[in-house]
Amino acid sequence: MNSKLNVIFMGSGLYGSSVLNSLDLSKINILNVFTKYSKVKSRDHIEEDFSNIEMGNLIRVSRFSEDIVSLVRKANPDLIIVASFGLLLPESILNIPKFGVINVHPSLLPKYRGPSPIVSSIIDGIPLTGVTIMKMVKELDAGPIIEQEKIPIDSNINSNDLGVKLFGIGAKILNRLFDKIIQNKHSEIEQDHTQATFTSIIDKSDGKINWEDGVDLIYRKFKAYNLWPGTYTYWDDKRLIFNEFSIKKSPVSKTDISKVLALTDGKLIISANGGYICVSNLQIEGKKSLQANAFVNGRPNIIGTYLG
Repeated sequence: MNSKLNVIFMGSGLYGSSVLNSLDLSKINILNVFTKYSKVKSRDHIEEDFSNIEMGNLIRVSRFSEDIVSLVRKANPDLIIVASFGLLLPESILNIPKFGVINVHPSLLPKYRGPSPIVSSIIDGIPLTGVTIMKMVKELDAGPIIEQEKIPIDSNINSNDLGVKLFGIGAKILNRLFDKIIQNKHSEIEQDHTQATFTSIIDKSDGKINWEDGVDLIYRKFKAYNLWPGTYTYWDDKRLIFNEFSIKKSPVSKTDISKVLALTDGKLIISANGGYICVSNLQIEGKKSLQANAFVNGRPNIIGTYLG
């Protein structure tokens, strides 16, 4: 069958735009592109790329008003594709397309439903994750699974790089699915809802180091929060942000936890639960980032103090 699917795409930021720019336009027509309007431009939104205006009209939305719903209804798409959009779709939208609304979700559903599956999977230290292409229903991330693909999680990968990888896989799966969808030969398998787990919205305060955490968990959180909110603690009543660090496991006295011990080989050595955090780049909030040597040269009194 040579017919193309008429598609509306809904996605935001780096991940959403990367999926859009990877879609096979020999199989689909992009009618419109909807992206979430944001007053504050995060790094994710700064890196988005919707410059290919030939792919459709770019429409920035903060909510689904009646006018937006009417616009989608008038476009009469065969399919709506959602990837890292950031807005919940009302049921009135879900019922419009002939083949429904499908979503690229970066986890192996029913595990890690909700807004932060990539971050949560890194923090939990699970060995495998993946991508699910699912048909959207009213309940969040609970729709039938169309296709899944598993990948291992590299122990040193951060959330940004893992997200790029997962959504790249998602785009490839979509391109394989288009012919099946138009011929109605794709499968839809109900999720086992009894196995569902859920993630929550990330808050700025989540990036604050809990010094009771073990060094492994602190490091996983550092990788998970690299895009936002970062990893930080407090020193001298100021927020101290760690931009780069490694860990070393070793028995540590509980009385030394969070103590800045020394500057060694260009790294600020801090005692933690079960080892040491070795910080190579850091900054005080509102100041420029510095290598540890330069930071300590300007603030030698940090050695011997406790962080909080």
